[in-house]
Amino acid sequence: MIKRPKIAIIGAGGNVGAAVAQWAVQKELGDLVLIDIKAGPAEGRALDLTQCGPWEGFNSTSFVATDKMDAIAGADVIVMTAGVPRKPGQTREELINNNAGIVKSICADIKKHAPEAVLIVVSNPLDAMVFVAKQVTGFPRERVIGSAGVLDSARFRTYLALAAGVSVEDVQAIVLGAHTDKDMVPITSTATIGNVPVSKFLSAEKLTEVVENTKKGGATLTGLIGTSAWLAPGVGTCLMVEAIIRNQGRVLPCSVELHGEFGVKDAFIGVPVKLGAKGCERVIEFELSASEKEAFTKSVAANTELMNIAKGFLA
Repeated sequence: MIKRPKIAIIGAGGNVGAAVAQWAVQKELGDLVLIDIKAGPAEGRALDLTQCGPWEGFNSTSFVATDKMDAIAGADVIVMTAGVPRKPGQTREELINNNAGIVKSICADIKKHAPEAVLIVVSNPLDAMVFVAKQVTGFPRERVIGSAGVLDSARFRTYLALAAGVSVEDVQAIVLGAHTDKDMVPITSTATIGNVPVSKFLSAEKLTEVVENTKKGGATLTGLIGTSAWLAPGVGTCLMVEAIIRNQGRVLPCSVELHGEFGVKDAFIGVPVKLGAKGCERVIEFELSASEKEAFTKSVAANTELMNIAKGFLA
């Protein structure tokens, strides 16, 4: 029998976990294991997705849905979305107290039951939780990756397209740095629309407005919806899963531990990485403008501060 990839989603009863599952099913990426602290929501998500099949034409109906962590055994990729979602007015930093303990416990089970898996962390505060996950699992850096840059970059590209009045498909742009409202770094110096620099479409003032809208994009949606967004986070995370499962070698912005790249060591930060079957196969460095370098340095410092706070939960 040909082995299908096994993808486990922890926190599948929540909105983001369910969105990752939906996109993964539509792309028929593999067999899904849906895990939640309560078995009922996981089973409900699985049944709901199964009932999409008659109209959407996919045949992924053999879901495992459970509250038992040993079901992740043999998983190729694990997506961890578990944790308390952000509330209106709450910073990601304030979530450390809520989510560090949850992530620590889950990662101990991942180390026990799926020691060869690639782990994608979605739980907030993202970069600090990637740090916790790597420390607890002991996995090499290529197999502990944070999903944040794909979301922030999607928001950046969207705001650029709206401001310029063009198709978002023709916009190429990336966000580096921390996954926080004030410390992420949208990169304008390399952003293009149809391979033409964005400065040919937008004034400096308009670009500044786009950058600010991007940085507060998560808070904007939280204020409108009353909880964290889930559709765009889900599709961005699934893009990472697909790149790994299908060994695509996609270059995507993700949070990883830096080993000297961009002049940074031992910090967890969003950078462009090549994603393939082994996980993060390479960090891609490129030249930043002087102002972007300064912002990136500040972002690293902010993330290091959060990492030091998270260390208190590892004792």
